[in-house]
Amino acid sequence: MEVQGEIEALKAELETACDALLSAAQTGLELAADTPVDGEAVGAMFAEILVLCSFQDLAGQRLDRLAARLAGGAAETRPDAHLLNGPANGDGLDQAAADALFDR
Repeated sequence: MEVQGEIEALKAELETACDALLSAAQTGLELAADTPVDGEAVGAMFAEILVLCSFQDLAGQRLDRLAARLAGGAAETRPDAHLLNGPANGDGLDQAAADALFDR
């Protein structure tokens, strides 16, 4: 993927991740305000928030590769390079499919 396309894809993914994180936090606050508080639901929501925070690591990996390419470095040649971006845009697993892998 060209550098500009990579930047645009990263911006879109960061926006989606931040929206999901804010939504989950709002839901967590609403669950915590309920009387009586459903501790299991609150715990599950905050576990989801922790998972959503992992976007920072994936974004950092992509930004490191972009910086290397902009500095004239070669494209990634690791045999597992295709795994470094997390789900691919378009033809990769969507979040629901990735989550389903952990429900087994």
